[in-house]
Amino acid sequence: MSGTLDYLRWRGDLTFKEKPFNSVDASLFSSLIYLPVDKSAKGHTLAEVAEKLRVLPSFQVQTHDETGAQIWLLPKSPRLGNVEILNWTNRLEKDPYPLQFTAATFRLNANTILIVYRGTDSSIIGWNEDMTMNYMPKIYGQDVAADYLREMAEEFPNDKIYLTGHSKGGNYAEYALSVVEPELQDRIIKAISFDGPGFFGEVWRSPGFVRALPKMKTYLPEGSIIGTMLDHPERVLITKSNAPMVQQHDPRRWSVGRDSFVLADGLTSGARSLRHSLIDFNHTIPDVQRGELWDTMFQSFEELNITDVFQITAHKLLVTVRFSRVIMSLTPDTRKYILHMINEIINAIRGNISLPFSETDFALYPKSNDSNKKPIFYEFYDTSVPSILPEEIKIRFKTEKDAENKKLK
Repeated sequence: MSGTLDYLRWRGDLTFKEKPFNSVDASLFSSLIYLPVDKSAKGHTLAEVAEKLRVLPSFQVQTHDETGAQIWLLPKSPRLGNVEILNWTNRLEKDPYPLQFTAATFRLNANTILIVYRGTDSSIIGWNEDMTMNYMPKIYGQDVAADYLREMAEEFPNDKIYLTGHSKGGNYAEYALSVVEPELQDRIIKAISFDGPGFFGEVWRSPGFVRALPKMKTYLPEGSIIGTMLDHPERVLITKSNAPMVQQHDPRRWSVGRDSFVLADGLTSGARSLRHSLIDFNHTIPDVQRGELWDTMFQSFEELNITDVFQITAHKLLVTVRFSRVIMSLTPDTRKYILHMINEIINAIRGNISLPFSETDFALYPKSNDSNKKPIFYEFYDTSVPSILPEEIKIRFKTEKDAENKKLK
């Protein structure tokens, strides 16, 4: 299987004028935003930044994985290497709300810029944000992302804009597009999300989101986990990947042919089962209780001076020891509740593992790779068919399901 780094080798010598910016390019930028770079990168090219990183002793440990390969390829691939960095912003804050935020702006051509949002890093603050997204329709970082878009749009008033990001960063890109003023929405060419977690109905029903919907596109790998967390009313494409399910979250492990992603037949049965397990779980545990639980748990991390996920996961023995310390530091009631919640997640997965093959309504869900042809997700988290989505989407939801019902009868 060829991936995005192979694409960088194949097409890296072609300028954006020769071959226009595409979704594979966007995915590479959504990976580059994870590099350990700060605001001093402003005014430099990606090739110059890569050359600096290559000689840093602290960066040498990464030279044998995909990130290291990207760093070696950038100076040899002028398509991305010659791109100028216009801004690079990092924020890691506890107050007033947990915030792990990185965004950068790049010059694609004389009248087009690209804004890229980073997903979750290894910081406990970043993971706190992720857990919050599972039960809160909006988080603080989404509004920070929208403010960043407004700031860059004001600084570069004559440019059209692409937005992109991976995981939480993809959510930020589409959310920012949905909440900015209509005149700024009109300057956005496209917002592209790579395995982003989606949105709650309170967000995707808003007039701004509906207005911006045609400019949104989401790519999910066929074994998606993060991407199945919440709702995707926007267009969704399912890409092929030979990586194990957990490793498919990295777009560099998705299949590429020439200058586009290779589409899979649809979500795997495991990903579709997980989707409905998450729906069951979110309907079982009240939002308030989940919020209280995560607040208590992350407070325990702080009290034990655990600031990075790697402090828990670096060694198998330490995983058990450190996580046990966190659990034991909770109050008896909270400890009892978190064990109950873990049990509910396991039960939800067990109860849905055969859904794609069972003789229930779930058997009707199409195994599609493009939601413009058939909806990939019939059921939203609020269990109601969307009421403000474009009319053609509402009709498609109804007619496709009616047709399948008649076949079964």
